[in-house]
Amino acid sequence: MVFWAKKASPRPSGRTDNSDKETALLQMVERSQAVIHFSPDGIIQHANENFLQALGYELDEIVGQHHSMFVYPTYVQNPAYSEFWEKLRAGQHVTDQFPRVRKNEDVIWIQATYGPVLDNDGNVTSVVKIATDITERQSAIKALASGLESLKDGDLTHFVPDCSSKDLEGLVEAYNQAISQLSGMVSRVQSVTQTISATGGQISNSANDLSSRTETQAATLEETAAAVEELTSNASAAAENAQRVDETASNTRSAARDSGKVVEDVIQAMDKIETSSGEISQIITVIDDIAFQTNLLSLNAGVEAARAGEAGRGFSVVASEVRSLAQRTADSAKEIKKLISESSEHVSDGVELVGRASQELNTIFEGVGQISDNIRDVASSLSEQSSTLTEINSAISELDRVTQSNASMVLETTEQSEALTKDSRSLENVISAFTVEARGHTMDDWTVDESLTDLPDHNQIAS
Repeated sequence: MVFWAKKASPRPSGRTDNSDKETALLQMVERSQAVIHFSPDGIIQHANENFLQALGYELDEIVGQHHSMFVYPTYVQNPAYSEFWEKLRAGQHVTDQFPRVRKNEDVIWIQATYGPVLDNDGNVTSVVKIATDITERQSAIKALASGLESLKDGDLTHFVPDCSSKDLEGLVEAYNQAISQLSGMVSRVQSVTQTISATGGQISNSANDLSSRTETQAATLEETAAAVEELTSNASAAAENAQRVDETASNTRSAARDSGKVVEDVIQAMDKIETSSGEISQIITVIDDIAFQTNLLSLNAGVEAARAGEAGRGFSVVASEVRSLAQRTADSAKEIKKLISESSEHVSDGVELVGRASQELNTIFEGVGQISDNIRDVASSLSEQSSTLTEINSAISELDRVTQSNASMVLETTEQSEALTKDSRSLENVISAFTVEARGHTMDDWTVDESLTDLPDHNQIAS
């Protein structure tokens, strides 16, 4: 922006020329903006009321002073400051945002344009600065920058104070709302990551315990499967043995039945012997009677022979021999009768014993029958148990396979839970970098910090 200094010339009546428009424009600028005039070497010539109020000076305090009175001393010593005025003296205008120092040494930021004023020959006669106070805007920008810097460091408790700059007010409000929502979200994420980390640790411990128990269960199940397989083999062998015992018991039962028939035959034979003994005893009695009668007849014959004398002597000898024979027959009959009597007693005892033996054998036969039935039931039960054990063995083998598969799956789950725990801890470490606890402040507690006006000078910005 270059201002040209023109000489006033009369204008026709009733017309408004460009000079009048420029004058009106300059008056409008004077009323709305802070305006100050400098010589080409930077000496203050004049300043309007807006500028004086903004910097806190009276006009007589600044007229004749150098522009450097509004600038940081460090920037005055910077070559960039000299180049700044060289550009203006060369007729170049400069538009930028500048920090300036007020009378009370506070910092004010201005949006300003330094425009050289040229004469008709193009020479710079003065420099005019038109400025607007943008301290609030710069304070808001610095506050936003500080908030973003805190956000970069993970501090979610830093809120930007309310801003009176209309173009940044919405941005500040949006930033504070974003920080509030982000803080709430990070708080929830931190809580969730802590819960996940704790739960992951518990899952990992439980998985380790489950893995150990599953391995123990698998080993025990494997031993059980081997024991059941051996038991199945033994049960099958026992079933086969029971079948053979059942056959033997059936044969024994048949033999016992045959033995009972033999005993019955023996009893019948003993009865017949007893009957025969009785008949023989009767015959012996008859023989005894015959011997007695014979003895009696021989005695009578001897008596008659004695009576006959010599004629009957031979007959007497015969009668004597017959009597002797009859006597021996009687004696033998007595002995036979005695033996037969004893034999009859023995046969009676034998019959009684055989009867008792028959009763005992019947009891034994009944017991053998019951044993045979029980053995048959046992054989049937063992066969069923063998089939059941075979099924159990198959089921345990399948369960062993499934348990082995579960053990493998548990190991994978343990590894995954450990990885989850590790990742959750890593996430927790990352999230813990954010500070979300309010440090005794809320958004309503924030006021404009005076340090926000302590802004860097133009040299610092340029550098």
